Amino acid sequence: MSEGQAAQSIELVVDPWSEATHELERDRDAHPGFADVRNQLGMIYLEDSRPQDALREFQAALAKNPAYSLAKFHYLVAKRIHEGVLEAEEWDAENIIQQVDEPQASLWTSWYLSQSGDVRGSVEVLDRLARTEPRFAAVAHYHRAIRSISLGDPTAVESALGQVSECHPVYRRILAERGWTGSQAGRSIASWTRALLGEWSDPQTWCPSTSPVFEVLGTRCAREGALEQARGFYEDAFLRDGAESLHQLRISRLALANGDEDEAVQALRRAIEVDPTSVEARIALGWEYQSQGYHDEALVQFEVAARLQPGYPDVQYNLGLLYEAHGRARDARTCYERALETNGKYFQARASLAQLLIGSGDFEGALGALRPLERQGIRSADLLVQKAEAHMALGELEAAIRELERAVELNPNYPRTYYILGQAYRKQGWKRKAQEAWKQHLERTRSWREQQPHLEEGEWRP
Repeated sequence: MSEGQAAQSIELVVDPWSEATHELERDRDAHPGFADVRNQLGMIYLEDSRPQDALREFQAALAKNPAYSLAKFHYLVAKRIHEGVLEAEEWDAENIIQQVDEPQASLWTSWYLSQSGDVRGSVEVLDRLARTEPRFAAVAHYHRAIRSISLGDPTAVESALGQVSECHPVYRRILAERGWTGSQAGRSIASWTRALLGEWSDPQTWCPSTSPVFEVLGTRCAREGALEQARGFYEDAFLRDGAESLHQLRISRLALANGDEDEAVQALRRAIEVDPTSVEARIALGWEYQSQGYHDEALVQFEVAARLQPGYPDVQYNLGLLYEAHGRARDARTCYERALETNGKYFQARASLAQLLIGSGDFEGALGALRPLERQGIRSADLLVQKAEAHMALGELEAAIRELERAVELNPNYPRTYYILGQAYRKQGWKRKAQEAWKQHLERTRSWREQQPHLEEGEWRP
C-alpha cells in the first residue's frame, strides 16, 4: 500500500484488502481447480506479507497448470521472501525469462539480480530496457527508482523519477500529485522507501508483477462507491505495469461506477487508440455498446476482436455470449465450441455451451459437454447444478439429487443448489425435504419474496 493510499484510507467505507481477500478465498473454495484464482489470491497474500500462504496458492496454481509462467515467478518471489534465499540453480531451472516478452523479461531479471545482491546489475538491466525499448522507458525508469533505494543514494531515486516524468504524461501527473517530482533535496532514503514501497520495506525483494492486486483493490473500491480510493489503487497498478491501454480500461470502470457511461466509452476508445490490438478493450467497449443498446456497434467490436485473435478462446467465448444475447443460438454454439477447441479446460465456455444445450432441449448433449470438466478435476457447484438440471429434464431424478447433494457438500452457501434440489425433492414426492431445501435457498439469498419458488397451495406449510 502506497503513501498516497494511506492518506486516502480514512475515507474508505470498507477494508478493501480484507474484502478482496475474502472474495478471492470464496472463489478459490468454490472453484479450487482455477489456476488464475489461486495465483491472484497468492498475489494478495504476497502483498499482505503472508508469503507462506502465498506459496501454497502458487503451488496449487502450478499443480493445475505447470506452464503458468506468472505463477512460477510469483512462487519464486514468495519462496525467496519466506526462506530468505533463492538458489541460482532453481532460478535457472525454471527458465521463465524465455517464456515471457518485454517488459516482463527485464523486470523479472532485474528482480532476480536485486534479490541476489547485485543491485547495480539490476539497475543496468532496466537502463538497457529503457534504451532499447523506448515504449517501456517510463516503466523501466520507475522500477529503476525502486531498485535504486538499495544503493542508498537518494539522488539516484530522484533522478530515475525525473526520467519517468519526462517519458510519459500519465506517470508525470501521478508522480506530481504524489509530490514525487521537482526538487527533493534533503529527502532521505528512508523517506523514499516509505513513499514508494509503503509496507513492503525491502526494495531488493519488491515484487514487480503485482499490479493485478491493485487492480482488484481498485475495482472493489469502485464497486463500493469509494471512487478516490479506487483511483489511487488503479494508479498504483499503472505505476507497476506502465500499461496505458489497461489504465484506460480501469478509468472506464471508474466512470461506470460514477454512472458516467459517456466517459466510460471515451476511456475505452482511448484504450483502443493507444493499442488498437487490445482485445480486452474491444470486448469491454463491445459490452458497453451492448448495454447502451448499440447492438450493431457491439458486434463490430467483438468481431474485430475475433479477427485480431481468432485462436484466443476468451474472444470466442465473449462473442458467443453476445450472439446468444441476440438470439443467434447457432452462432453462439459455434463460438463456444471454437473456444473449447483451443482450450478444452475453459470452464465458462463449457458451462455456457451446456446451458445453451439445456435451453434448446439437448439434455444429453449438455451432459456430454460437462463430463470432461470432472475428468479434468474441476470441482464446481455450478457444474454439478447444471448436470442435475439436465438429469432432471431426462427424468433421472436420483442422478440429479446425487449431483445436487454433492454440490451442497462442495459449496454449502450456493443458493441455487437448494432451489433446484427443492424441485427435485418435490418431483420425488418428498415435500418436507423440498421445504427444507427451499428454506435454505431463501435464507442464503436473503430475499424471501423475490426468490420464493412457485409452490402449490398449502405446500409451504409443514
